[in-house]
Amino acid sequence: MATNICSRKRTPFATVKELAEELGCCVQQIYKTLKRPEMQSCIKKIGTAGIRVNKEDFYKIMEQIYR
Repeated sequence: MATNICSRKRTPFATVKELAEELGCCVQQIYKTLKRPEMQSCIKKIGTAGIRVNKEDFYKIMEQIYR
């Protein structure tokens, strides 16, 4: 069964600053949250120091933690 390449959905990655603005908190709080062991699955390294966060996975994990 062949899948159409054009129909694939792109994973929404966001910077830490964008997440902080969405949630209305400081960037340091997002970094503290991302240090948790369960959050390692939603982090993608960019270069040596930068990271991007998979927004869908981030919100799923946050919902499970703070439910």
